[in-house]
Amino acid sequence: MTSFRSWRALRSETVRTGEVLERHPLPDELLPSHAADGNRVVYRGVGYDGATRAVSGSVFVPVGSAPPSGWPVVSYAHGTTGLADHCAPSRVGLTRGEREHVSRWLAAGYAVAATDYEGLATPGPHPYFHGEAVADDVIDVVRAARDLHDRVGRTWLVAGFSQGGHAALFTGLMASRYAPELDFRGTVALAPPVQLPRLVRILTRFGDRPVSLLLPFLLAGVRDLEARAFLTEIGRDLVDYAGKATLVDMYRAVHGLTNDDAGLTDVHRRPGVEPVLEACRVPVTHMDRPVYITAGTADEIVPAEVVTSFATDLRYAGADVIFDRHDGANHVDLLSAGLDRIIAWATRIVRARTGFDWFDADHDGRLTGDDFAVYALRLVQACGAAPGSVAARAVREGFAALWRAIAAGADGGASGSVDRAEFMRHVETGDGFEREIAALAEAVLRMAESSDSVSAADIASAVRDPGRVDHWLFGV
Repeated sequence: MTSFRSWRALRSETVRTGEVLERHPLPDELLPSHAADGNRVVYRGVGYDGATRAVSGSVFVPVGSAPPSGWPVVSYAHGTTGLADHCAPSRVGLTRGEREHVSRWLAAGYAVAATDYEGLATPGPHPYFHGEAVADDVIDVVRAARDLHDRVGRTWLVAGFSQGGHAALFTGLMASRYAPELDFRGTVALAPPVQLPRLVRILTRFGDRPVSLLLPFLLAGVRDLEARAFLTEIGRDLVDYAGKATLVDMYRAVHGLTNDDAGLTDVHRRPGVEPVLEACRVPVTHMDRPVYITAGTADEIVPAEVVTSFATDLRYAGADVIFDRHDGANHVDLLSAGLDRIIAWATRIVRARTGFDWFDADHDGRLTGDDFAVYALRLVQACGAAPGSVAARAVREGFAALWRAIAAGADGGASGSVDRAEFMRHVETGDGFEREIAALAEAVLRMAESSDSVSAADIASAVRDPGRVDHWLFGV
């Protein structure tokens, strides 16, 4: 074991989130296939209550040599394992289906960072289905992976299953702002319990329906709800047991029980339940990175109709969504259903051109002032602006100012050019070019307003995240 710093010292120290505090090599039996190395890590995170706290997880790197920019990362958000410390995947390993899923990402050349979520194997409660509380854990474990391995790159995406699909969608809502030094590319959500109020209504509307194992965990894990008052003795026993049971234990415990047996029929109608469920719902809004969602028509835990409705709503909100509905697939089947297609999609978005590639107009591997002048010329021409117009001059000056900022930060003015390594090093460790990018974005939007060939709306969607050097104008 290598101990970098005791987690007990967290509250008395100022440390960055994602900093590795401890690492423990994982035994071979807990390693997925295609993992060259695996470690259990304890890293610094932010708790449910906003205080600093330790969070644990696992980090796996693939076999083989890393690309020059480092291995891209999949932050894997696991499905429900239980609410107790002994259920944490970094202690007992991922379930067989999830381990096989992770091995496929490793085989495709991704490092995998998998948080346990706060409160599993570390002190404090686990905020079950509190997406905002666990999303930062999912992001900070990527920082931990980079802290642990210098061959892990800054490009990453999140993939989650079941409870983890819920967490993954919350992660996608906040990732690019929470960790701007990382290059977040997209979200994969497999069987996500998204519209929790509707989901619970479906699972409990018939008294003779079998008890869903999701419900005891949900009622035990939601801290703002006292469920015992409206449950039967069987239901109370199930909720008490959920606080210490593993997923397999709960499968056995609910076997043969109905909603009527447990007092769960129409549980959403009980006092205080609906507001709590609503607070766990994934918001429907525009997401600034692509999203891939899957559902199965035979899913007994998260019915396909719930996920289908959510994916449709997300599209209407302007998100870039791919939705796969797999006929005959049950809940666990979705860990493997269509996975080749998902990985191919992820690889396309991960390999998308970076800011360096877009600005390197002559493709010689070095940025110069001429590259930025050429880019400005092309954009002015694409918008049909008069070369001598105020708008065109502002765009050209914006590109020139951006080049000066990049050259000063990455090259120091020494050679008059910046290579890829210098550019990426400054993006990762420097102050960035946010001011220059924001000013240039405004100039481009003003020019687009009078353009007949490029709409201001199109450019506005491309510049919605001007603090990112590699994602702002490159879809135009």
